[in-house]
Amino acid sequence: DDLIRSIGALGILSPPILSRAVDSFGIVSGFRRIAAAREAGLEEIPALVIVEQEEAGAPALSVWLESSLDGLPVSEMERLTIAWKASMLAGVYITEFLPIISRLFGRKITPEVIEKLTGLCLLDDEVRLAIHESRVSPGDLLQLGAHPGIDLQTAAGLLAGSGLSRSARRAAVRGMLGIADRGEDAFSKFAGNYDPGTRLDEAIGGITHPGMTGDISFLHRVIEDIELPPSASIHLPANLEGGGCTVEIRIRDEDELRLSLSRLNEAMEDGLLNEMLKVLQGRG
Repeated sequence: DDLIRSIGALGILSPPILSRAVDSFGIVSGFRRIAAAREAGLEEIPALVIVEQEEAGAPALSVWLESSLDGLPVSEMERLTIAWKASMLAGVYITEFLPIISRLFGRKITPEVIEKLTGLCLLDDEVRLAIHESRVSPGDLLQLGAHPGIDLQTAAGLLAGSGLSRSARRAAVRGMLGIADRGEDAFSKFAGNYDPGTRLDEAIGGITHPGMTGDISFLHRVIEDIELPPSASIHLPANLEGGGCTVEIRIRDEDELRLSLSRLNEAMEDGLLNEMLKVLQGRG
């Protein structure tokens, strides 16, 4: 919307770049500017034209990739689309453009990584929009897609509409992988029976850790029984399955530190810490 207003008031300040073949033009850079100019009601705008040779599109591809590093920030979905299109246009010569693509992503990109990332471009519109709006992470989707027991489109759809926070989404991803580990059709059964009225992470947690509520209550009782001084505390992990508690001791004076360590040692001798470990390891 800001771009439409700016172009409507000032016109095109940086002309889009077009490539000209024998009898057609292609947009190299400026998709947004052209769309915004159309929305602003402009019938004509200036443009720069690169004349392409029939046997190679490398000059236009270089200009396009370089221009993607400037101007408005691109979303994760736009990065994926750029990598996908660059891979199709460059073919076996994609390695020549990897430094520019790596700068765009902010990390090293290899042909193997591009192949994995561009597979996400084939997901449906709803999921791609969720990636564009940062409601779904490409990293999470690649992790799910690597499991043979998970249908990526189904898993991506569940995450896209979940409305979960980033940390909760990661917990849901771990849970989906855990469900899929249970058998060939375990994930498909879960997905088929999932009720959207229930939070996704809670529905998954009910399967991967059915005793979660009771386990948390038990751990809280054990922590109370240890009777740590106010300067020390034990924090439960966000995900009990495979997680670990964190002990925090704020050192104020020597006596408080000695008391904290003494209480923890007593808890170990009395078997309280061992009971906590059993729960955290799924054996409680």
